[in-house]
Amino acid sequence: MMNDTLRTFMFSVCVSICLGCESPTQAIVPTRFHFEEIHMGAKVKITLYAPYEATAASAARAAFNEIAAWDMALSDYMAESEVSKLPKLADEPATVQARLAKAITKSLEFNHSSSGAFDCALGRLSKVWRTAFRESSLPSDAVIADALNHSGCAHMHWNEPTHTVTFDIADIQFDFGAIGQGLAADAAMQVLRTRDISCALIDISGDILASDAPPQSTGWVVQVDPEFQSEQPRILLLRNQALCVSGDRAQPGYINGKTLSHILNPKNGRPIESPRQSMVIANDATTADAIATIACVMSVEQLKDFAKKFPEAHISIERLKHDGGLQSIGQ
Repeated sequence: MMNDTLRTFMFSVCVSICLGCESPTQAIVPTRFHFEEIHMGAKVKITLYAPYEATAASAARAAFNEIAAWDMALSDYMAESEVSKLPKLADEPATVQARLAKAITKSLEFNHSSSGAFDCALGRLSKVWRTAFRESSLPSDAVIADALNHSGCAHMHWNEPTHTVTFDIADIQFDFGAIGQGLAADAAMQVLRTRDISCALIDISGDILASDAPPQSTGWVVQVDPEFQSEQPRILLLRNQALCVSGDRAQPGYINGKTLSHILNPKNGRPIESPRQSMVIANDATTADAIATIACVMSVEQLKDFAKKFPEAHISIERLKHDGGLQSIGQ
């Protein structure tokens, strides 16, 4: 006969084996979370999927912090930002930190590829026109000419290995408004990925970057409003892509009752012909952001040639009929 001790032991083993044979716990279904904060002078929205609220909140906090760090590096509105503290004298080299270094490097790449249609060194001109819009007073030709003479990447000497920038004339100032949000969005998305958030959408004032599609879908649904009221909104599906819309509708300037674009032509230092709007879909937000501005500055023929350098990008423009009308360029 089996003694009580052995019987108890065998029962315990049997229970352990049976428990071990139970089906594994079902995987936790990710939940959608949404967060908003103000950064870079605009509302920043982060939508993501995560298994737990604490995980989502922690990841979003890290992403917002990354965007804030880019703002502190690039903003020409904040006196304490890195770019605002650069030397204003000629031939005075300055070593910059990693974020500003990347902004300069990428900006120069687009400056060269666009033959000057993209220029991050228009700070003096930008401030002239910001004042003009605020006071509703057209700047004089002399003021524009002086600012234009103290603007342009041609006056900048960049040593990428040492992260050192030097200007050959005094008072050259940066304005990264045409690329800064894209850079920040790309960096913030990378922060989310390092925290195992693979499904997210970042929206920085219309600069949108999407990663993997939400659960049980093929992509993130985004609506783009048209430049002209006679046109219909466009509904797009994004997955591991960036979308940037640039133009006059969201940020118009007004002087003496006339609407002017906030986008400047680096060639003459004046607002581009208005109305114009561009929409760019690219693999990263930095590229989409920069090309969206370039697409507003260039003529249609110039843009067609430029687009050949970025075959992966889809470019759409909305203009008056004499200015090129509505067209899709590239891809």
